Formats: sequence, C-alpha cells, structure tokens
Amino acid sequence: MLLLFACALGASPLQAAESTQLVEEAINRVLDTLRSNEARAQEDPDFVLEVIEDEILPLVDVDGMARLILARHWRDASPEQRRRFIEAFRSTLLNAYGVRLADYLDRRVMVIPRRSRQDDRMAVVATEIEGGSGQPNIVVNYRLRPVGGEWRVFDVEAEGLSFVGNFRSTFNTEIRRDGLDALIVRLEEGDRSLIEEAVPEGNEDRG
Repeated sequence: MLLLFACALGASPLQAAESTQLVEEAINRVLDTLRSNEARAQEDPDFVLEVIEDEILPLVDVDGMARLILARHWRDASPEQRRRFIEAFRSTLLNAYGVRLADYLDRRVMVIPRRSRQDDRMAVVATEIEGGSGQPNIVVNYRLRPVGGEWRVFDVEAEGLSFVGNFRSTFNTEIRRDGLDALIVRLEEGDRSLIEEAVPEGNEDRG
C-alpha cells in the first residue's frame, strides 16, 4: 500500500473511459519526478514530502476518506472535531507514506485496463506493482468517484485489503476505548503506532 498516493489521479473533467488513462499519466508524472531526482529523493525525505504535498494529496478525496473511516463516529463528531481529524489524518498520510516512495523508484507500475471499470458514479482502476527479486507482482486497485466533476481517489485495495477498511477498524477500536478526541491528539502528535496497527509491516514490505 506504500504506493498509495503515487497513483492518485490528476484533476481533470470527467470523460468516458478516462480514469485508467488519468491514473497511468499520474503514475508516470510522479515517479518520473522522483526518478529524475533519485539521489535527492533517497537522501532528502522533505523533498519527497514536498512532491506529494504539491502534486498528490490535493488530488485525493481526503475529506471523503475521513468520513468513510470514522463511519458512525463522523455523525456524532462536532464540526471542530471533524476539522481537526481531517487535518491530522491528511498529515498522517503524508508522513506515513511519503518518504517510503523513494524505496520504490526501481519498480514498474502497470495499469491493467482489462480489469478496470468505470461508470458515472465510480471507477476502479486495476494496477500491478512489479514484485522484484522473483516475487509476484503486487495487485493494487484504486477506487475513484466524482468530486466536483473530477475523479478523486477515495480508497485503495492492496492485495485484497482496503486502506479505508483497515484504518476504520483500527481507529474505531481507539475511539471505543479512549474517545475521538484522544485519537485526534495521537494523530496530531504523529503517533506511528496507529499506522503500524492499520498497515501491518508485512503489507508495507509488499508494497
């Protein structure tokens, strides 16, 4: 799941059968930027974070992901709690996954049109990340929906595991135990144990 946001869509008006092309172009754009500055990407985490901050996170439906992850807790949250959670979750995504992109610059990412689909309400773009060292390719499916007339990523499935589902399970456990405010504070403080619970180390090694 570590290439989660490397494949996020570029913002453009919706057109028929365009989601696979948008994903492929975004993959090439982001990875080409990092590969052309490979030494800096490997040595300067802030550079990778800057690329993601500028080029990728604005193109992901972070608000929608936050609502899906909190589920029923979203309805009970105050406007201030919602705002803080979205901001903290956005920062979590940036810092949890950003610097790891540099580890995958030698991997090939392929869009698989025959396994992708799209209608007016949702698109699923199938991709595979080259496994390397004789390992099988990593299957990653991107789920997108129209937001303001543009395709935006709202979930990712890596090897059958949903990014949103994993975080929903982990965060709901924290909320039931300590409450939403405590979860938000942990996210604001950059508590990586929450990430490790939602994205097990084995999945990180796979992609």
